[in-house]
Amino acid sequence: MKTSNYYIELQMYCQGRYITIASFDQNSCEKIIHELFDELRGDHEASDIRRLRINLLLNDTAASKTQLRSIHCTLDELAENTKIIIKKTFRSVNFD
Repeated sequence: MKTSNYYIELQMYCQGRYITIASFDQNSCEKIIHELFDELRGDHEASDIRRLRINLLLNDTAASKTQLRSIHCTLDELAENTKIIIKKTFRSVNFD
């Protein structure tokens, strides 16, 4: 399997733009990282109740990141998604 450098960014909408509040470095294969992103709760469209966003980014080069996927979520969904991300990251780091 091809291994690449992926990032998951957590962002919140503030003063007319999204700002990054957290970032997870994911050194996982493409299949695993997309399976993880498929498990996340939320919607692909932003709304008044979904002001938080999770982006899946691929680090192409030292200066370039490509956004592959994005999901918008509520605070409760973000809490659940963070648990999912932490569990998968822990397993990947400790058991792979």
